[in-house]
Order: sequence, then C-alpha cells, then structure tokens
Amino acid sequence: MKSKKVSFSDFSTCRVYITDPYYEKNKSYSSTDQKVFQNEAACDACRIKHLVTSCSEPTGLAFRQLMTQGLLSRQEILGIEHLVSINANKELRGRRAYIDLVLGVQKHMRSKNANTVDVEKLAAVAVAKSAGMIGKARRRAALAA
Repeated sequence: MKSKKVSFSDFSTCRVYITDPYYEKNKSYSSTDQKVFQNEAACDACRIKHLVTSCSEPTGLAFRQLMTQGLLSRQEILGIEHLVSINANKELRGRRAYIDLVLGVQKHMRSKNANTVDVEKLAAVAVAKSAGMIGKARRRAALAA
C-alpha cells in the first residue's frame, strides 16, 4: 500500500491550541447527525430538482423563475446546487477531472524537479482550467446576494 504524506508551504505556521475536553467531545456532529443532514439534503435536492425540471428554462434561469414565483428561496439552494443541477453527473466528472489534472501536474513537477513544485506554474494551470468554475461561483454568489 502506498503511504500518503502531507507537505506544508514554507510560509505555513503551526499553532498549538490547548483544548477543552468538553469542547473536544462536542465540537463536531456525530455520524448519526451527519446521516440526518445528508438525508435532509437529498430530500431537498429531489424536491428542488423536480421543481427545476418542471420549468422550461435551463437550470440557472429556472432557479430565478422559481424564486420569483416564491417556490424556492436562495437559502434552499445554497450548498446543494451540484445535487439539483440537471447536469449533476457531468459536473461531478468535470470537477474530478480538474482535480486529477492539477494533482497530476503537481506530481509530474515533483518527479522532474527533485520533489519541488513551481507554484506559479501550478497556479497558472489551475486558473486556466477553472475559468468555467469561476463563472459558476460568481453566478452562485450573485444568487446569494
């Protein structure tokens, strides 16, 4: 089995915090809580996807139309856009391909340059391939405003 490792930037700093045992025990959601949240999100996504597919407009315009009609609120779609999109599987494959590309370029740089990465070149690759994602993020931000 290949071991995994984490590397930190030269600009990173380490901060050690003293934890409160009560806080440590209660700081995160239990697995039961997480399953409840996932089920609620899935139910909301199904309901919203049904509403979106009932509209004749593309997904983004359908959201606006449904909000104008009072059938949907901004809060309901924030965070689950990827679940209610008509092209959800295509978008998921696109995000995974983007991640694989950037990590692949990083791995190639490390193998060719004594385990070092040219962060400027890696950033250029990431930005060049993320133009569509930036546009979608801006549209989501406009919906949230």
